[in-house]
Amino acid sequence: MFAPETLPEPLAQVLGQVRAWSGDDARAALIAEGSETRADWLAGLQQLTDAVAAATSTALEVFDAHGDGQLLHGASSTAAWLRGAVRVTGPEAAERVRIARASRTVLADPVERLSRGELTYDHVRAIERGTRSLPPDQQHAGAQVLTDLARIAPVADVRTAATHLQYVLDPDGSLVDAQHQFDRRHLTMAPLMDGMTSLTGLLDPESAALLTAALQPFLVPTEANDDRSTPQRRADGLVQLVQSACDQALLPVSGGERPHLNVLIDPRTAQPDLGRWLLRDSAPGALPPGQLMGTPGAPRFLHPLSVARIVCDARLTALILNSDGVVVDLGRTQRLFSASQRRLLALRDGGCRFPGCDRPAAHTDAHHVAPWCAGGTTDIPNAILLCRHHHRAVHEGDWHIDVADADKGTNGVITFCHPNGSRHTSHPRGP
Repeated sequence: MFAPETLPEPLAQVLGQVRAWSGDDARAALIAEGSETRADWLAGLQQLTDAVAAATSTALEVFDAHGDGQLLHGASSTAAWLRGAVRVTGPEAAERVRIARASRTVLADPVERLSRGELTYDHVRAIERGTRSLPPDQQHAGAQVLTDLARIAPVADVRTAATHLQYVLDPDGSLVDAQHQFDRRHLTMAPLMDGMTSLTGLLDPESAALLTAALQPFLVPTEANDDRSTPQRRADGLVQLVQSACDQALLPVSGGERPHLNVLIDPRTAQPDLGRWLLRDSAPGALPPGQLMGTPGAPRFLHPLSVARIVCDARLTALILNSDGVVVDLGRTQRLFSASQRRLLALRDGGCRFPGCDRPAAHTDAHHVAPWCAGGTTDIPNAILLCRHHHRAVHEGDWHIDVADADKGTNGVITFCHPNGSRHTSHPRGP
């Protein structure tokens, strides 16, 4: 980093004072002051920061105009000098140079207002980005409109207005930009060594807005003790959207079915009751002697409790292989809950049955209170609707369900119980 032996006297004096303000003595003084004084300090320091940014733009404009970076240190450009001497990132250096160069022309008024504390540096950055792609003969007018707005509006509003200006002043260029954004869209799914899958990608503004709107209902905590982070809720919501599309056969024929499990079983260890075989005690990540095969994709290994949750509301097919790997028995395929039963459950439960959860019926699974593999019936009194989060909590989170009246079953009062003593009573919302 470039560190001159001496600084210009005015700058050295101000720098020394600012550094002194950030020490322990300054902290102790602020603690002794009242709330209003501390707020004044913060507002004043922000104004100081913006004034320094304006002064930096002025100095950088002159520095760049004279080619000082190249003359002093042989830098290939002013931005390259900033990267090496001041240690800023490449994009940050390029943006600083653009703002400095425009501070004598298009950004002259915004930078002047920045020095007076009327705008913040983020406002100036938004104005620069908003006017950069406008036709040259429209840039001054666009900058003036955005500057007037920036005096009274937050940065986000200035960015929105800048986008609108581009559509109004340069519709053809905006169309090219929109097509370029659309062409950059992609989604990559990369399986990891531990069985997880990494998702990365880009969405064009329209697609992103559509997905954001669809995920918004899932970002609300489902209950008081819902400790999931926002990214976790977003991930759960995305899976729930996909699950709903599969449930309602909204996808093409190849993917429009409810996802199902293909269990490859060694005939030497196969048991008459496939469900009990799936639920027998087994080490996590291993289901010997069977494998769960995705459709399509490589074999996936699931914990037995996860398998039990999926089996709750799915078709189940057993593929029995002989010693040569040839299929000798396709078992049976059974849809556990019919469409009519799902409609009745939606009418009775209104959505997820877990107390305090507001997930609608379209975003739920039909859960057997008495497991089907243990002899539980596929009847309304033995079924409740659970959202994916609470369905997982029941199967893999140690929650269990007590039925108050055996005759009424889930048509009556049920209680969700946890080993830590938590108990939550649930009543049907409808008839």
